[in-house]
Amino acid sequence: MCHPDAPTDAIPPDVAVEEVLVPVGDGERMPGFLALPAHLPAPAVVIGNDVVGRSPYYEHLAARFAAAGFVALDPEYFFRQGPLPELTLEHAGPRARHLHMPTTIDDLSHAADWLLAHPAVSGDRVGAVGFCMGGTFALVLTARRADIAAVCFYGFPQGSGQGEHASPVPLELVDAMHGPILGFFGEDDALVGVEPVERFARALAGRGVTFDYTIYPNVGHGFMRHSAFDPEHEWYDAAVGSWFRTLDFLRAELTEGALSP
Repeated sequence: MCHPDAPTDAIPPDVAVEEVLVPVGDGERMPGFLALPAHLPAPAVVIGNDVVGRSPYYEHLAARFAAAGFVALDPEYFFRQGPLPELTLEHAGPRARHLHMPTTIDDLSHAADWLLAHPAVSGDRVGAVGFCMGGTFALVLTARRADIAAVCFYGFPQGSGQGEHASPVPLELVDAMHGPILGFFGEDDALVGVEPVERFARALAGRGVTFDYTIYPNVGHGFMRHSAFDPEHEWYDAAVGSWFRTLDFLRAELTEGALSP
């Protein structure tokens, strides 16, 4: 489905990392993994994890962003629900049903504020890069804040979850959204579907909001992780192409002087 894990020894060697606690209101603090580039200050991105939450995969992704010249925060927004006994979808699904997604949006907005105030961060905008459920959160943040440059990997324009714990629905928030937004989806993604993405694109276009999106043919959900950047994998081109387009997009929106990967 999404991205359960990745080797912990894959962090680029010249990237400084640290554990942080991000104030999110009411005296609570959200744990996070912060990766720092060699040259500071630098533009910042906050990563929206998938249903598994923080994992070595996302820590590695944060380090990859840092190697490319960005301060990257990987927050664990499941901190109120506690850790998983194993990083598997079988354990992640039941825990995710207890996540109050509107509160999680608040937490991620606090994380953006924290990054903007951090001495290592330059600029007055933050990148929000989300995957699956986190991709939905990245879209919703653009309706909450005008200082977000969002990248959505196979998020849900139609929302996800049920009842009071359901996520806000991006399709219902179009009138409040700010661009630019970059999106990547798979044609064979039965979870997200193509029709909601295209409906979302039409709605944003009707408001003049920039939404540059790609629907990759013969590609399914979670293609970034599942490809493992293996040149032999059938989804390799989608993974690599979307990664470099993400870096180009964030450099253009957040800085003029970010480093090359």
